[in-house]
Amino acid sequence: MPFYLNFSNIAQADDTLIYDLQNNQSQSFQGVDDQGNSKSITVTPDAVNQNSNNYMILAVSLANRSYTINKNGLGWSVSYHISVNNNHITSAYGLKASASLGSLRDSHLSRISNREARWTADHMLPVVSTNISCTAIISNSQLLVS
Repeated sequence: MPFYLNFSNIAQADDTLIYDLQNNQSQSFQGVDDQGNSKSITVTPDAVNQNSNNYMILAVSLANRSYTINKNGLGWSVSYHISVNNNHITSAYGLKASASLGSLRDSHLSRISNREARWTADHMLPVVSTNISCTAIISNSQLLVS
């Protein structure tokens, strides 16, 4: 399964973006899903209060801040935020999901655990429906998004 990376410093394993903790900027990649449809994933650190001590990303942990997760598939897109504190996801919020082809049903964002947040929905097209998702996981001080 080939992937076309927008940034050379972004690691990817299968269809997962591994957020580079050394790069405090938006990171994304584009790829192809199992059905041959293009998709993209982007992670962007949200703006923080400059009076806060939480605006630096340390080499050993995610910054205590919020991140915006974006994922686009064929005919749909999703965006949501996660708040991270001490390498734990404390909340998942601000869901924006839409379908440019067909419709979305049962769209739901949840914080599964202190290490995982997930959005799921059914993408409804005239002939077929597909289960779609966007998952953010903190593992070994890395943010993985698939």
